[in-house]
Amino acid sequence: MLKKLKNNESEIIDILEMAQIIYTDGKKEFFEVIHIAKEGVYTGRMRNHNEFIDCGFIPTQIIKEIMGGTERRTRKKKSKYQ
Repeated sequence: MLKKLKNNESEIIDILEMAQIIYTDGKKEFFEVIHIAKEGVYTGRMRNHNEFIDCGFIPTQIIKEIMGGTERRTRKKKSKYQ
């Protein structure tokens, strides 16, 4: 069961803006903002130019290559649940 956390903290993460992902089947897709993690890539958007909001997930097994993008650090809210 998930329990709600009291403190609404944020963490600092590295993101890539305007990056292109090439899948193992050859398909290409362009994303506004992505965050690369161990388990895969979180896709999303920026809110107020300083906070990452994740909207989707792509597992590493289907990613062939990540091209382009501007690297930058930004904030991401931690989950309200644990």
